[in-house]
Amino acid sequence: MSVLGVARRDLKSGRRSRALWAFGTLLALLVGVVAFGYQGYRVSPLRTVQQLFDTLVLLLAVLLPIVALVASYMAIAGERESGGIKFLLGLPNTRRDVFLGKLLSRLVVVWTGIAFLFVAATSLAVARNGVLPVGMVAGLFALSLLYAGVFVAVAVALSAAVASKSRAIATAVGAYFALVVLYVVPGIRITTVVQWVHTTVLGMEPNLRLYNAVTFTSPLVAFRKAANLVRPEAFQREVFRRAPDAGEVPAYLGDEMGVVVLAVWVVLPLAVGYVRFQRSDLE
Repeated sequence: MSVLGVARRDLKSGRRSRALWAFGTLLALLVGVVAFGYQGYRVSPLRTVQQLFDTLVLLLAVLLPIVALVASYMAIAGERESGGIKFLLGLPNTRRDVFLGKLLSRLVVVWTGIAFLFVAATSLAVARNGVLPVGMVAGLFALSLLYAGVFVAVAVALSAAVASKSRAIATAVGAYFALVVLYVVPGIRITTVVQWVHTTVLGMEPNLRLYNAVTFTSPLVAFRKAANLVRPEAFQREVFRRAPDAGEVPAYLGDEMGVVVLAVWVVLPLAVGYVRFQRSDLE
């Protein structure tokens, strides 16, 4: 057995996940309802479809991480708790094969679901409006795959670093809270905390660029920022706060950097998780 062998075996067991099927079904129904019921007010059919997918991006930004985490948080921790990891490593497989095989299978599951959602939304939008902004939809689809890949990578890495189901659940919930909730819920936003420490505790002058840079560490913010690359100009969103005399946006806060931030969030957790898994005592 190899990486592909581990992935195939994992895909067969992954199909039995009730939680994943339940949440995936609810998300599909939600997207379907939004796509079917969305109707622009006094705008052209093209603008209506553009507004629809712009709305779906905001929806997926919050919900896709949940799907990816639910699909992946038990990838390796579940095998360790049940003892199945010894079977996998005795076929023989290396820890590298197990790690990459689990990652691959969970990516396939999540990406297949995203493809289904976009096909359903696209079909309904075209059926009702007769037009499709191909560039925008294709770009948002690619970014959604990358964004979901971030949370699959985070979940697999965390799963590789813990040895029980309870810890895997706790780390998955913590990851969602730290990477999503802290950036969207008023009152507890990380930017508010950083600004308070910077101005009140340290007694320094407010620095919007610093606060925006901290905000940009979130995959959710990076996804929203990168989406501007494929949105029409009329749908460009100002993600960061800007002072009236701020001038041009610095390069490190540009839309292109959103893709870079997402890529870093894929690579870095996987690297750390793989090292931890290699050094773990699996006995």
